[in-house]
Amino acid sequence: MLTIHTLHKTSEHKKRMSTEELLLTIEQAVQKGETEFNIHASGQHDIGGPLWNTNGKDLVFHVTNPGQRVGAMALPKTEIIVEGSAPADVGWLNAGGRVIIKGDAGDTAGHCAASGVIYIGGRAGTRSGSLMKKDPLYPAPELWILKSVGSFSFEFMGGGIAIVCGCDSQTLASILGERPCVGMVGGTIYVRGPIAPLPDDCVLLPLESQDIRFLGEGLERFLQAIEEPKRLKELSIWKQWQKIVPASAAPKMASLPKRSLKEFREQSWVSNGIFSDVLPDSGECHGLLGRGIYRLRVPSWSNRAYQAPCEFSCPCGIPSQLRFNLLREGKTEEALRLVLDYTPFPASVCGAVCPSLCMLACSRQSLDGPLQVSALGLLSAETSCAMPSTRTGKRVAIIGGGVGGLSCAWQLARKGHDVTIFEKEAKLGGKMEQCIPEERLSHEVFHKEIARILSMGVTPKTNYPVNAQQFDTIRQTFDAVVVATGAQKKPHFPWPGFERVISGVDYLRDSKEGKRTKSVQHCIIIGCGNTAMDCAKKAYEM
Repeated sequence: MLTIHTLHKTSEHKKRMSTEELLLTIEQAVQKGETEFNIHASGQHDIGGPLWNTNGKDLVFHVTNPGQRVGAMALPKTEIIVEGSAPADVGWLNAGGRVIIKGDAGDTAGHCAASGVIYIGGRAGTRSGSLMKKDPLYPAPELWILKSVGSFSFEFMGGGIAIVCGCDSQTLASILGERPCVGMVGGTIYVRGPIAPLPDDCVLLPLESQDIRFLGEGLERFLQAIEEPKRLKELSIWKQWQKIVPASAAPKMASLPKRSLKEFREQSWVSNGIFSDVLPDSGECHGLLGRGIYRLRVPSWSNRAYQAPCEFSCPCGIPSQLRFNLLREGKTEEALRLVLDYTPFPASVCGAVCPSLCMLACSRQSLDGPLQVSALGLLSAETSCAMPSTRTGKRVAIIGGGVGGLSCAWQLARKGHDVTIFEKEAKLGGKMEQCIPEERLSHEVFHKEIARILSMGVTPKTNYPVNAQQFDTIRQTFDAVVVATGAQKKPHFPWPGFERVISGVDYLRDSKEGKRTKSVQHCIIIGCGNTAMDCAKKAYEM
């Protein structure tokens, strides 16, 4: 056992060790393998956590005269035993430790505790047990108090178990102080003795058999820990006990008038309330967590509703996180081939012309930088895909050989259907072929990816504009028809002089085909997206 005295005698006076010095001394000792401590404190804070032994051994702290937050954030396999009383925030944010106070505790004992056990062998102060919560991945926190607690106890309690034994509190009007349990939404409080009127947030109920079993087993451990075993008999009269639990929201909600969120904000929201100077309320309402049995801790992840940020932002829903997982496992070919389940253009679209919405949404932006999804897409340019093992015999016609039509053909062909594309231009590829400059899109790569689509058995019919009569024939000949003619309607600005405006897409197409070579003195471009930038570059070149 390592003994630490925090007051050192000098020739003239006593020198007190600072909290920082004490905590560093403890941490260094734990790293060297020390597991048991005897600390003669002099008001230092935060003694007891969060610490752990690398070999998984228990850590034990015997403490006298601690400061605030003794046992704060204590971890499992940690025990803190305080001889006597302790000031505020005992077991604050306890995450699994066993904190034993043999005397009284100050205000906010067990505040925000999420796991572990806190034993108090006396009274606890104001707002004790407030904001306790239950993390479903870990054992529920427990707060055992031998005597009483101060006012505003168990405010906004969201989970866990509290036990207030009421010993030596016969003269008190309420062993929970005034205004207990305000905003309580979870957890259970076992009480023995008089209590103040409870708010509508909770109800008082008699014990059931499982409650008696829990108290019977727990009281013995509690009283042994605080060295009060003789009190077991007086505390085992179960008819003296009651429990407090959250009231069901259903009866209250049924009686409330039905109002929209907009009406609530306009009629009930206090525009100059406590949050007005912190977060401007512009009226949006965003869901935070999914539904499910573990909604307080683990969202009920649905792949279509709660994707990873990259997958959610991708127009094709490509699960890039799965691709990187495969790379980590050394499955390079599988990683490169996975993207082909979602798009036939991983190199030309994902790798070149897409604005990379997945990378903009990547959660690593705030750490070091987004994962390089575009670069990963380029690596899939040469990846091949196996032909379907069976053919369905179904024939599908696709009118339009742009990116939409080609993507549709790719998916249908992989399912074993016979696909024919009807394209009015001489080449497949739509605007990617006709408009996007070579500097921004390697047409060699693009043509390789088109060839991969055709290799699946897709039949192209170029220079084939479809009129009404041909459309009827196609409908009668094929089992299904997909119309993928793209955005043909150009934007129209209703102002004088519109006839002099040239569509950016037409300008790029004509320039690429050599139909527009004349230089102009002045050129105004309306818009600032990719098409506008391509037009600006082409106009400057001319």
